[in-house]
Amino acid sequence: MKKSLLFIAFILFSAYVNAQCASNAQGNQGSCMCNQGYYGTDAENGGSCNQCPDGTSTDAPSLSAGGNTNASADISVCNQCQANFYMTAAAAAASINNAASAAQCSNCPTGTGNNGVQNQGDVSQCNICQANYYQTAAAVAASYGVTAAAVSCQQCPNGSTSVAGDAQQASDCQQNQTTNSKILLASVSILALCLYI
Repeated sequence: MKKSLLFIAFILFSAYVNAQCASNAQGNQGSCMCNQGYYGTDAENGGSCNQCPDGTSTDAPSLSAGGNTNASADISVCNQCQANFYMTAAAAAASINNAASAAQCSNCPTGTGNNGVQNQGDVSQCNICQANYYQTAAAVAASYGVTAAAVSCQQCPNGSTSVAGDAQQASDCQQNQTTNSKILLASVSILALCLYI
């Protein structure tokens, strides 16, 4: 009976503690912060944290000036691109004639990616190959007379895989364990058949 009461008390206490911050926020009463990828002027219970636009994120949660949770936090704190997006325009704070804006982030081409970016650039920010792809040419940044290009990636041969960013050539793609097992089983079966005949 005592264990049951303690368990119920713990659940109620946990619910009470968690209710002290707004949805999509974390922390303790009086110091709640919006989660990374969210921003708001009040993350306490009753406040709200707004999600950054698709492909964008914030720096780590912070109550400081320029952070994602304070009286002046607006969409311009969504100033980073998530992994596998590149930044075509930087975030901008509100000005007399313009509303605040988040960074503009675009999807990297199929098979390419990155670990997230914090500065405006071009498609050359897509500088690693995704898992199960290998690199055939490096990314090229735009310059005078040169058009920007993402890293060139090809799918690993059938039955092989790679870790994101690791395969620099087709031979870096590793055979699947399942495929190796099937090849071994087929080889043993053929050998047994030959011996039987």
